[in-house]
Amino acid sequence: MKNESVLITYLSRKKLLLISSGILATIATIIQFFPFYCIYKIIELLMVGSYTAQEMMQWGLLSIGSLIISLVFLYISTMCSHVAAFNILYEIRMDLLNHLTKVPMGYFTQHSSGQMVKTIDQAVEKMESFIAHQIPDIVSAVIFPIVYIALMIGIDWRLGLVSLIPIIVGIILYAVLMGKTMKDNKVKQYHDSLEEMNSNGVEYVRAMPAVKVFDLSVDNFKRFHQSIQDYRTLVVAWTKNFRGGYIWFTTLVTSVVLFVLPFGAYLLNKDPQNGSLALTVMLFVILSSGTNAPFMKLMYAASTFSNVNEGVQRVDEMFAVKEVEEVQTNKLFKDNSIQYENVSFSYTKDAPVLKNVTFELQPNTMNALVGPSGGGKSTIAQLLLRFYDVDQGAIKIGGIDIRKVSIDTLMQQVSFVFQDVTLFSDTIEANIRMGNDQASLDEIKWIAQLARCHEFIEELPNGYQTKIGEDGVFLSKGEAQRISIARALLKNSPILVLDEATAYADAENEVYIQQAINELVVGKTVLIIAHRLWTIQHVDQILVCNQGVIEQVGTHEELLQNNQLYAKLWAINAETKDWGAVSHV
Repeated sequence: MKNESVLITYLSRKKLLLISSGILATIATIIQFFPFYCIYKIIELLMVGSYTAQEMMQWGLLSIGSLIISLVFLYISTMCSHVAAFNILYEIRMDLLNHLTKVPMGYFTQHSSGQMVKTIDQAVEKMESFIAHQIPDIVSAVIFPIVYIALMIGIDWRLGLVSLIPIIVGIILYAVLMGKTMKDNKVKQYHDSLEEMNSNGVEYVRAMPAVKVFDLSVDNFKRFHQSIQDYRTLVVAWTKNFRGGYIWFTTLVTSVVLFVLPFGAYLLNKDPQNGSLALTVMLFVILSSGTNAPFMKLMYAASTFSNVNEGVQRVDEMFAVKEVEEVQTNKLFKDNSIQYENVSFSYTKDAPVLKNVTFELQPNTMNALVGPSGGGKSTIAQLLLRFYDVDQGAIKIGGIDIRKVSIDTLMQQVSFVFQDVTLFSDTIEANIRMGNDQASLDEIKWIAQLARCHEFIEELPNGYQTKIGEDGVFLSKGEAQRISIARALLKNSPILVLDEATAYADAENEVYIQQAINELVVGKTVLIIAHRLWTIQHVDQILVCNQGVIEQVGTHEELLQNNQLYAKLWAINAETKDWGAVSHV
């Protein structure tokens, strides 16, 4: 998959179905000529005037029968291509999604969800459409001209050449037009513009609460509005560029009879008594009237191929993203201590986020990571789960480098509660059970009580079976956060990381959640990222992170005495702790 196009790789897996489809489409195309020949024979009998009803019936039935046989072969061909296409569509999407679960998280910060959805959904869908519909059409469109040219030249080379003139000229014009389009990178520009519009559209929808509150429209959301305008400008200009060539191609390939008929009349005028020539001219008129459909299919297939090819390149780029290196080993961590040894990391080469970070978290202790926003706190936590790999240094658990164990082993060791919660469109029980799919309902309810979410769950229409999302209920951010905490607690990993886990909780629930965490730290190493310092003043160890370095490590009292930054942050927290909204009547 790394050395060739993803589409070629998957096509090779279904080559039997695709070859069968091509062979059947070839047979169907050849048989399609027989009804024309039957009509010619019927006209010949009528012109000669010597025929029987049985002869007419035979040629009529042969015409209908050959048409039906051709349609049957075409149907089977299309079924083969569709079966292959649907299987390829499924395999590409599943393999692509599985691949994306193994790439560094940095890929998702550099690429918007709109871009990825467009590639996974639309680009792969176009591959399926191309395989299912265009491959049989291409085979038919290639075979048809070969048989057509051979038949025409074989019957009468003069009329054959005349009938080919508009087709050849039309194909040359279209090829020149397509070549100019490819040279100008119009297809790439189209896909880039569509991705940009999709990405900004997703952002606009997510920002809908702010849009409503501030009475904004698409015009106010400048990036989205501009991306729509850019897409419109590109597509309209591209369409205008295509217009001339498309009109000429369509006119020429659909008007072959207009070239054959005058030339046939000219030949007949020179030899008016030649009945055989008259029948030949009639046959050419009949055949030329049916040439447009295959050539139009060829044009659509060519334009579709350029779009599909661009989509294939983008899927190839996704597959080319290097996966996080994983070793297959049965090695286990000795304990749940955590060591960061001279860890340096940057998202881009010019902007280091962490610089020689070194610290240790003792087993079964509660630790807090504090500091100004943008100082690297969340990055330190995410590196522990290998969302990214460190540029320098090492992160160890129990003295073992996390890169020296399997990803599954690492995931079993650490639970993580994100600041931005993701809940799936499923029942509340299923969302909590993700932490441990073997847990009983009683265990889930017990954990929910500890996370202080049992009471509001019981008040929902169907309790733990209430579905979250469009077809169910919508939870507040604080409620969703507590569901997320319950999920992490149910996992019961030796290491627990809480990234602003109480960010969306009100004061009362924040206290409850803190109490729940305090009950469950026994036997665990806990790392809390917090801005509300009063919630972590009693932890075993506090690490002050500032501008990518660990300034100092100590207890709350020690840092108040010895660290100016921590003392400043504590003073600010003390001032804002009791802030609230004041209503003036």
